[in-house]
Order: sequence, then structure tokens, then C-alpha cells
Amino acid sequence: MGDLLGRILPVFAVIAVGVVAGRFERFGERTATVLNDLVYWVALPALIFTSVAGADLSAGIPGSALVATIAVLLVAYALGRLAARLARRPRGEANAAGLVAAWGNVGYLGIPLTVAVLGPATAFAASLTSTLHTALAIGVFLVVATLHGRGRGEEGAVALPLLLARRVLGNPVVLGIGAGAVVALAGVPLPRPVATTIAMLGDLAAPGGLFALGILLRSAVGALREARAQWVPIAAAVLIKLVGMPLLALAAVAWLDVPAPWAAVLVVMCALPDAATVFVLTAQYRTWYRESTAVVVLTTVLSLLTLPVVLLVLP
Repeated sequence: MGDLLGRILPVFAVIAVGVVAGRFERFGERTATVLNDLVYWVALPALIFTSVAGADLSAGIPGSALVATIAVLLVAYALGRLAARLARRPRGEANAAGLVAAWGNVGYLGIPLTVAVLGPATAFAASLTSTLHTALAIGVFLVVATLHGRGRGEEGAVALPLLLARRVLGNPVVLGIGAGAVVALAGVPLPRPVATTIAMLGDLAAPGGLFALGILLRSAVGALREARAQWVPIAAAVLIKLVGMPLLALAAVAWLDVPAPWAAVLVVMCALPDAATVFVLTAQYRTWYRESTAVVVLTTVLSLLTLPVVLLVLP
């Protein structure tokens, strides 16, 4: 519990600094937009590249763990999307709600927390599970967003396979995952100056995203007060993320007989709160991003209650 508090409280501290800064003119929404672009296009890809490039991929991932991870994330995404559609939200917003319901803070919080709780031997499983979560969540969101845009006539002259390839494979985060995988599979370490530069850029991701979230939090709260209908999909996303996903993970690892330590790692990863990265991505698409700030804050607060319970029932 002490380690959990030690990792979550700084999240609130950085958001709070952003809230205070947002009261001043020079740190208005324009600043948040620029900072969000910096995180999305530079810092987040660098962070993910560093994580993937440092992983030992030679051992691979058990097939049952792979199937369980994919199944749980897709079901959680579908539930979040369904809840938003039942609340009569547009398809674009429902896609974002699905992302927020399914993608937790698997990198910044998930990997160090898993290693701290389950031991250093789980570092490899945590790193691969985190990478798979990130790649799948972003991939699904981008594919659905592209298909939705295509249905509204966006870039209609471009062939659909080419458009999907451009949107998914050309996404900076996906590029970071791919480049990191190439380096990891090659087994050749990067020169220290190069690795240090990329790591320094990656260090901007978490505080940058949280600071931008804090700037927009005050206006987001005001907007949500005027749009009470949004609280239905917000509440659903929070419930799915903190309760539904870990329950799905527990059922999946038991049914598929996922071996240790992969089973415990998957359950922990599925029980994590949302990260500022969901806000970064939804803000780039200008869809449901104010609501995602509420989900990030609510899941982070409530995870102080739900995560210890999940840790007690790990397989």
C-alpha cells in the first residue's frame, strides 16, 4: 500500500500543478494543446521505444497469456463502447469511451508496481504485457476512428487498406513500438548517447501529459456539469476499468490456464487506473477528451481502494 501511494500521489501532484498554472493566461488551453502535441509526437513514442527496446524478447510469450490479454482488452473496449452507445453518444465518442475503459496506466505505473509487488522475475512478463496492451488499445482505437471517418467521407479518394496502414502504422506510438521491437530482436544495444537522449525525451511523457490534463481539468469540470448525460458513459468506463477488467482477467487466466507469473501480471495490468496517455490520444482526435480527464482522475483516486483488493486475490 505504501508503494502504491508513493507512485500515485505524485500523479495528483503534477495534475494539481497544472490546475494552478491553468489559472494564469500564459498557461491556457493553447499551452495544453502544444504540450499535448509534444507528448504525443515525441515523448510518448520515445518512452515506449525505450521500454520495448530494453526487453528480452527471446523467451517469447505463452500462447494462453497472449490470447487472454487480447480477449480481456477487446471485451473491455466493447463494453465501454456499448455503454456509450446505450447512453446515445456518437460513434466517435463511443470509440474513445471504449479506449478509456480498456487502456490502463500499464507503462508508467504498471511495470514498476508489478515488479515491486511480484518481484524482479516478473519484469519481462510485465514489459511484454504492457507493450501488447498499448499496441492493441491504440490499434483498435485508430482502426475504428479511421473507419468512422471514412464513413463520413473523410479521405474518400484513398483506398481503405492504404488509409488504415497510414493511420495505424504511421502513428507515432506504433512507430515507437515497432522501432523498439526491431532493436530488441537485433540484440544490439544502442550507443549510450543515443539511448540517453531517447530516454530523456521519454521522461517528458508522464509529467507532460499530466500537466496538460491539469490545465484543462477546470474547464472540463465546468463542461461536464453542463452535460450531465456524459456521466453515464464516464461512470461505466470507471466501473469497467477498475472492476470489470480485473474480473475478466481472473476468469480468463483460470479458464485458459495461463502459467505463472503471466497470470498474476495480466490481472495487475488489467486492474490499473487510466493514465494521462488516454487523454493525450483522445485530445489529438478532439473527441471525448474532456470526459477522459474525469475518468483519469476518478480511476486514479478509486484505484487506491480497488488495487489492494485485487492484489490480495492474485492467482
